[in-house]
Amino acid sequence: MNAQVLATPRAAVSIGPWQELAELARLAPTPHNTQPFRIRPLNAHLAQIAILRERMLPVEDTGNLYVLSSFGIFAETLERAGRHFGHELTVIPDPYLEPASIEPGTGPVVLGRVEITGRCAPEEQRRVLEARRTSRLPYENRLVDPRALAEFERIAASHGHRFESIDDPAIVRDVLRRNIKALLENNLKSVELDELRRWIRIADTPETGDGLWSGPMNQPRWEMRLALKFPRLFLLPGLASIARAKYLRTQAGTRHVAILRGPFGPWLDLVGAGRMLMELWLSMTRHGIYMLPFGSMITNAACNRYLRERFAAEDIWFILRFGYSAVPPKAPRLESILWGEDRLAYSAFPVSERRRRASSA
Repeated sequence: MNAQVLATPRAAVSIGPWQELAELARLAPTPHNTQPFRIRPLNAHLAQIAILRERMLPVEDTGNLYVLSSFGIFAETLERAGRHFGHELTVIPDPYLEPASIEPGTGPVVLGRVEITGRCAPEEQRRVLEARRTSRLPYENRLVDPRALAEFERIAASHGHRFESIDDPAIVRDVLRRNIKALLENNLKSVELDELRRWIRIADTPETGDGLWSGPMNQPRWEMRLALKFPRLFLLPGLASIARAKYLRTQAGTRHVAILRGPFGPWLDLVGAGRMLMELWLSMTRHGIYMLPFGSMITNAACNRYLRERFAAEDIWFILRFGYSAVPPKAPRLESILWGEDRLAYSAFPVSERRRRASSA
């Protein structure tokens, strides 16, 4: 089933509360900070949520699994934005979408809709959404409170997933080293590196923007330039050893790594996984804990195999380090994710929905 949406002109509509909702929803994290989601108001109570294909990662993210799972992160964030402003709000994914049917290219694809059904008592959400960050800084050399770990396990279980924390020093060290190996190896894949280059920003981190900046990455600009222009230099024995040792220093104090296990493939499972991840991330934030996903270990075939064998699990879809750290730099966000702000236009329904309606007519 083709999931693409044809862009057609449409008259502007009243955006109602969507401006303030979008301003908070834009804080949702996305892979490589590509921020691909857009809210298209249809009226004051109904909007579509679309993804911009040019902001997806078709090379690194085979099958669109991780970018589309971040729709669940976005949905969770948008619903929390609704509660913050006193709106009863529900995000409904298009049940007929097929992730693999979204082909590389440009232009929007509608993934679902969001409905405002009424009012509720406002519930503060801004503080935790703004405090949630990825930390690439060294962590404090101490174990996480067991009560927090139990809460993380409960959150994952409530969504049909498993959160498994590992604090064995030997295993933690091995995972950290293998993550570095995966990063260096993935950087040698020219097609993947070309895709990543689009999102690397070697400059002072601005207040607004997208992509990966040296400040939040905790990486000097010269090092980022060198890795992008001459990745094979890091194969040289001396330089490779220096790079590994330097990167390990940024991860000093790490006492925990964790894996997430559960259903991760069909579209609605991806949405559920993303929702769980955001709830987990915000729970960590409330406990003063930061995390760093190890995406390269998932996309690197050898490291992925290592994870499955080391933890005797075939359903691992996420691995991370987490712990207490200083407050990390804030990654920038785009000024607006509203349709109209970037002059996009969408057809009224995704192709899958139009086909369903036609077949049931």
